[in-house]
Amino acid sequence: MEKAESKSINKPNIIIILADDQGWGSTSVQMAENNPLSASDFVRTPNLESLAKRGVVFSNGYAAHPNCSPTRASIQTGKTPAQLRMTDIVDRHNGPFFKGNKLIPPYHVYGLPNEEITYAELIKSNLPDYRTAHFGKWHLAAGGPQAHGFDASDGATTNSEGNHNIEDNPKDIFGITNRGINWMREQVESGHPFVMQLSHYATHLGMEARPETIEKVSNYPPGTRHDLVKFAAMAEDLDKGLGMVLDEIKKLGIEDNTYVIYLADNGTYPTTNPENINGPLHGWKATLWEGGIRVPFIVSGPGIKHRYSTTPVTSCDIYPTICDWLNINEMPVGLDGGSLAPNILDSNKKVHRENDYQVFYFPHYQHQKGTHPGVAVIKDNYKLIKYYEDNSEYLFDMDKDPQELNNIANLNQKILEELNRDIDGYFETHDIQLPTLNTDYDISNDPGRNYFGIKAQLLKESYFIVK
Repeated sequence: MEKAESKSINKPNIIIILADDQGWGSTSVQMAENNPLSASDFVRTPNLESLAKRGVVFSNGYAAHPNCSPTRASIQTGKTPAQLRMTDIVDRHNGPFFKGNKLIPPYHVYGLPNEEITYAELIKSNLPDYRTAHFGKWHLAAGGPQAHGFDASDGATTNSEGNHNIEDNPKDIFGITNRGINWMREQVESGHPFVMQLSHYATHLGMEARPETIEKVSNYPPGTRHDLVKFAAMAEDLDKGLGMVLDEIKKLGIEDNTYVIYLADNGTYPTTNPENINGPLHGWKATLWEGGIRVPFIVSGPGIKHRYSTTPVTSCDIYPTICDWLNINEMPVGLDGGSLAPNILDSNKKVHRENDYQVFYFPHYQHQKGTHPGVAVIKDNYKLIKYYEDNSEYLFDMDKDPQELNNIANLNQKILEELNRDIDGYFETHDIQLPTLNTDYDISNDPGRNYFGIKAQLLKESYFIVK
């Protein structure tokens, strides 16, 4: 018995739970230690609270992109979507976001590039006794998870598989959870250490929840900031799925040997809540504002004690963190992420990355959300957003202005120039293409002309109800 326990400590299990469109402030976990508004006053996620109480809550946790597929690719590869040329979702390449606008977005790939080595492939080549699985939403095309190193999966799923509106299985929450639990049991019974990713469809539109959960939530007193019953019910069902996994980890006796990483792929879309469901942040999904990219990011596991961390981290950091935990020393070249493992155990330890800044590139349109081509860079406490239509620049001191309302670009020329050099250097290193001018552009035929007001308002206001 002692021998088996010793062996298991050297071969930890890792579970990644990825929520869809779950904003930074859309759970009942307070995401920032001194900011009670970073927890919802209506949504209840007690199992996520339990995970947070025994893990590190990264208050400055970021998805690598404000949209789905790109962030998922960053988790698989440890590289930014910009470097991967995956700057939008893999199945969107035509239509009003691409034609008739002032700018023409650069080419983006149709799936996870085959030449990229996923964390599953790296694990399989280094640690053949490990088993790997991915259940739920893949949305990276390219043959699905099993074409990229995973032993088990649901296939090359997209959004549609989560929209069947099954009463006892909304957003396939419990299907994904039970498939994961059953597979996890098989690995423990056969003595195989494992790495498993559960990628949920919740809390993506359309909103789905069990009737009994909707009835339960409808009896909660509405919050002053959040009150959307169906969204809260969907989040609570998702949290129930998380609780089932955490209970199974304990039941299998692997709690002391299993890391759990919980995060979301981007922020939540615009809602009709009185205040931003993403918390006291600016904007929402598909924008480069904080509401689009700052997400819940919690890590628990062996030796990890509860605390809050203000260290900026992104989904790119998961890949090298997995490698660190599994003692895989040789990683692919060009990773943007750095291992969080030392910092998780000791707040004085730095996260070492190739660059001391983080780039978020979204050179596309999403008219109804007020989105137009741009890039953001975060370095220390400063964040710069650049928009390519008019070359406008928005610089913020995030320590003083987390809602990104006070543009200090004109007051900090030195910092502005430094962040611009960082962007230019990164783009040059990775040969990243910019949007180009549409020489046939006619404003009267702009496909986003009905949303110009939303675009202008979002530059000035952190939140409003989109009508």
